[in-house]
Parts: sequence; C-alpha cells; structure tokens
Amino acid sequence: MIAFEMAFLMVLGVIAVVTIAAVGRPMAEAYAEKVRFKYKELGSESEILLKERVAALEQELADLKRQVTGFQDTADFAVKLLEKSGVDVRLLEPKEGTKG
Repeated sequence: MIAFEMAFLMVLGVIAVVTIAAVGRPMAEAYAEKVRFKYKELGSESEILLKERVAALEQELADLKRQVTGFQDTADFAVKLLEKSGVDVRLLEPKEGTKG
C-alpha cells in the first residue's frame, strides 16, 4: 500500500512538473519578450555612442550645406557685380583642359 501511495505521489509530481513546464514556458517567453521590447530603446553603450555620433555628423553636414550655399550666393553676387561694372565674365571662366 505504501508503494502504491509513493508511486501515486511520484506520478502527481511528474504531472505537476510537466504542467508547470508546459504552461510556464510560454508565459516566461511572453514576459521575456515584453521586457526585451521595453528595454530595446535603451541599447548598449556603443549603440548610444554611435547614435550620438551620427547625430553630430548630420548636424555637421547641415552646417556644411549652409556654408556652400553662402559661397554660391557670394560668387553669384560677385559675378553680377562684375557684369554690372562692364567686365566680360566669360573671360574669367576657366578654359577647357585647365583646372580651376
């Protein structure tokens, strides 16, 4: 009789472990996914540094574009001023085969 009770308790224990594993695993995976999604934005330290570096480079590119636009405006103004004063601007253009 004691052997039967021991076997019954063993079977109940195995059933409990299998049930916990079957039900607990999906719950644990769902919780892990939730935590992973929640902290995904934080990222590692190197990712944060790379994001900051990209932002700085984007800002520098925007500044350089503004400078180039300023140079173009200045060159256009100079050409118009020279044209107004009677200078033939075509003479100032570089000839073919020369750099500049």
